[in-house]
Amino acid sequence: MVEKDRVINNINYIFKKYSGKEELEAEINKLQSHILELELDVNTANKRYEKSAASEKRAVAAKQGAEEKLKAAEVKLRSLEHELEKCKKDVPGQLSFTRKDMFNKKQAHELLQSLSSIEYPAASLLTVHIAAGGKPENIQDYGKLVEELDSETLAMIGKVSSSTGLVLFYSPDHLVNELIVPPLPLKRSYWTKGNTFDTDSLLESIKENVSMSVLVAHAGESFVGYSFDSEEFDSFQVIKSSVKAKHAKGGFSQRRFERLRDEDIAHHIDKVKLSLKELLEEFEENIDYLFLAGDLQLAKEMTSDVPLDIEQVFSSSDIRIEKHYVQDILNQLLVYRRYRL
Repeated sequence: MVEKDRVINNINYIFKKYSGKEELEAEINKLQSHILELELDVNTANKRYEKSAASEKRAVAAKQGAEEKLKAAEVKLRSLEHELEKCKKDVPGQLSFTRKDMFNKKQAHELLQSLSSIEYPAASLLTVHIAAGGKPENIQDYGKLVEELDSETLAMIGKVSSSTGLVLFYSPDHLVNELIVPPLPLKRSYWTKGNTFDTDSLLESIKENVSMSVLVAHAGESFVGYSFDSEEFDSFQVIKSSVKAKHAKGGFSQRRFERLRDEDIAHHIDKVKLSLKELLEEFEENIDYLFLAGDLQLAKEMTSDVPLDIEQVFSSSDIRIEKHYVQDILNQLLVYRRYRL
């Protein structure tokens, strides 16, 4: 057990050393505390404004000053969070992917068939399944798995962002060292070691035709649709609203403009919520997944009223809405991402 903990700690040290993640996380924690203080200042300023008509000008100035400081801190926080994500993905030196590919079902099937044909005389081929929302360290017998994999491969697994899980195919001679991210969520985390790779679950998922509702969220133009068999849309709607572009200048005019823009976006969210609600009610008996794409923060607001029993899948695909190429939305959602180490 002591040896297992030492190996895991060494791996964590290597990843943090390469990524600079620790310093960024500390800075983000400081900023989040500062933002909390600024939010309290804003609340205090609001209360002063409400209570004292005589000191209205001072209250307004204090309120505006606190809001500007809060906005500046939030911008800095988003910038640091972006840098942290970049550090996770851009580990320097030898820790990089040699290939990144996007495969459709046919291409993914061909790749998996090729992997399944590989056979070693010794039972040394590893297949690691990590379920949606899971982490490598939560896999049963993780200590033994660490002994089978090199530290660089473990670090690279941590670089891949996936809401659906991933599968690692690994040979000790590094002839095969690939990660596959499927479009549909993996249900179970486990690993196997044998003469061949375990490709059965992914091959089965390729054959599976699921029913899916789709939301592609963008400010001003969003898409909702439904497919019974994930082959083509049986129903869809493009929802458009007039949303102002972002203001380039500063000052009071910018704040007023942004407030109007926020109102436009809120109106658009309400329109999309209504369309999505009608779609889900129409096909509620036949929905396996709700796919969300586009602006994911906006999509979360649009789905705040969606029943919890509908499993949501967050897609990282940058999908643009082209009414004459609606089928392409499904094609982009149902891709298999492949990373070769």
